[in-house]
Amino acid sequence: MKRAVAGLLLLVAGLYWKLLIPGAVWFDHYDLCQLEIPRLEFLARSIHAGHFPLWDPHVWGGLPVLGSAQPGPVYPLNLLFLAFPLHDGAIALATLNWWFLAVHLIAALGCFLLCRDLGLSHIASILGGIAFSCVGYFGSMPWLDLLNGASLAPFVLLFAIRIWTGRKRWHSAALLGLFLGLSWLSGHHEIPLILSYAVLLSTIALAAWRRRVDLSVGLALVIAVFISALQTLPLFEFGRLAKRWVNAPQPLGWQDKVPYSVHQQFSLSWKGVLGLLVPTPTVESHTAVFMGVAIIALACLGVVVARQNRPVLYVALLGAGGLVYSLGGNTPLHWLGYAVLPMMDKARTPVRGMFLVGLALAVLAACGADALLNHRFSLRVTAPVVVAAAAFFAVLHWSAWLQPMYPAVPSHYFLKGLIALGILTLLLLWRAGNRTVRGVVLVAIVLLEATTVAGFRVTPLNGHTVCAEGMLDHRDDIAKLRRDAGDGRIAVDWNDVLFNPGDQYGFDQMQSFVAGVPANMLGLMLETPHVERLLGVTQHLGKNGVEPVPGPTMPRAWTETKCSAREPVSVSRPDSDDVTMTATLPCPGSVTLSDTMYPGWEARVDSQPAAIHEAMGALRSVDVPAGAHKIEMTYRPASVRWGAALSVTGLLMCLALVLWDRRSRSR
Repeated sequence: MKRAVAGLLLLVAGLYWKLLIPGAVWFDHYDLCQLEIPRLEFLARSIHAGHFPLWDPHVWGGLPVLGSAQPGPVYPLNLLFLAFPLHDGAIALATLNWWFLAVHLIAALGCFLLCRDLGLSHIASILGGIAFSCVGYFGSMPWLDLLNGASLAPFVLLFAIRIWTGRKRWHSAALLGLFLGLSWLSGHHEIPLILSYAVLLSTIALAAWRRRVDLSVGLALVIAVFISALQTLPLFEFGRLAKRWVNAPQPLGWQDKVPYSVHQQFSLSWKGVLGLLVPTPTVESHTAVFMGVAIIALACLGVVVARQNRPVLYVALLGAGGLVYSLGGNTPLHWLGYAVLPMMDKARTPVRGMFLVGLALAVLAACGADALLNHRFSLRVTAPVVVAAAAFFAVLHWSAWLQPMYPAVPSHYFLKGLIALGILTLLLLWRAGNRTVRGVVLVAIVLLEATTVAGFRVTPLNGHTVCAEGMLDHRDDIAKLRRDAGDGRIAVDWNDVLFNPGDQYGFDQMQSFVAGVPANMLGLMLETPHVERLLGVTQHLGKNGVEPVPGPTMPRAWTETKCSAREPVSVSRPDSDDVTMTATLPCPGSVTLSDTMYPGWEARVDSQPAAIHEAMGALRSVDVPAGAHKIEMTYRPASVRWGAALSVTGLLMCLALVLWDRRSRSR
């Protein structure tokens, strides 16, 4: 077992060997460059300064870290890599590459353990681990938060199947709740939502079929809700107070249902299903569902076995459900779920359900490989499958109906597919060879086709990158901002600068690329020169570099009284969650800070509690008597405190249930 796991991990790492070359990166995607990695840089700087941040002061006048969720600030794997040593005050490229590899290793290990739990051999389980982790939708995803959530899907399915088949119910319920709860900590809601509904609806269907209710899944869901609370409670709070961009004409609030036209826009077409055999882009353009002809052929053989193996049948049915979900607006079933199931309208990208399809195909391919190695198929069964796969593959390649994803792919993927088909045919005909050797050959042809996906995810950091190089191209601009910006905010032209210097380097940036913004701040019409001056924007970063904003701007904080004009206030920020101001007022008035008004901020004037009220529709202000005063603002949100308490409770529930079940079975 240990040698098989070690071999699997080495093979997965070998597929991404290019990441070991200096200058190679995996994050060449707009979302990564403009949102996720800059935010990780902010988190890393704070943690290395000895402070875990709850508030991000650098964008949009400030945003709640946990409420914004992406890219998973409290996800355990993220916290581990955020603690790695920094290089020149930033996360090292090598750390980011090992981070990406670690997620894929977790996914491969999870699928391996799932296959082993289904009774498959070590070699077949290794094949399944590679097929899920390095190929298909999961293998092509660039988003760290989505990858983290989806990497736990095999563990979730493993313990759900144990419950459905009556094995170690309470022990499995505890671990199902643990992994499902951890998936909600990953930073994005879509994958955990799909996983949660997959478990819930499958359990309901089985209960109806068996006419028997199993409470252990319900307990698992309760544990998952508790464990996830540290992330989900702040996220729910932010969702109610924010507006979110969802590809609709206008940003939407929590009470607004995401239009179904948006779901249709991100639905996999029926034609797109053929992308399982030809590496074509999905509607997200930077992802593919390509699995390769070897995996598809082996999965077809696995379907035959699934009829005789109920747990494998459950996996196949979940994969079919994932495909129906991914087709989205192209099937009436998705619309029914959108209309009936709570929160499903918030999951606006149905094609992301293809991670379930990839997982099911990986398990079925492992099942088919295991049956093939153990001669549980006759040539009469296997030959038509391989011949049909070869013919279909050839027709797709030579037709103009589907276009490959990148110019470099056509000369490689088809040749790899032909080699895989040829070797698979020889294995079918040569049935007397050593079982281990035959298994190694099967894994080899899967690895051969897997290089197609790994090849276009890894990119050299040079002029051919979409945006990753741009993160390093503005050194002179950053140096100039450090010299000239002072306490002022900066404004960035999104069309010219494809990264977020605010979070990346610690500047206070007005607008940036984010999923959602508090509605009060968004309502200020931030793009107008008047509001920019009100919020202290002094520098502009665009195609011409750094340019000062013309005209006088307001200070970061000021006093307002009836007996004198506005006066600037001295402002210091000991850390991201605390602001200290000193001001002298000739008569009673207020001190206003041009940061976002948001629940959880508390104020003290000369060490005495004081109320914070909203000024100008979005800013924080405190009433202050005449004289010299020290005003302190601290972010201590109740949603985080309650969330942390519930998460700890969920972990204790999980531990107690595991210990109780173990003691009960030992008697």
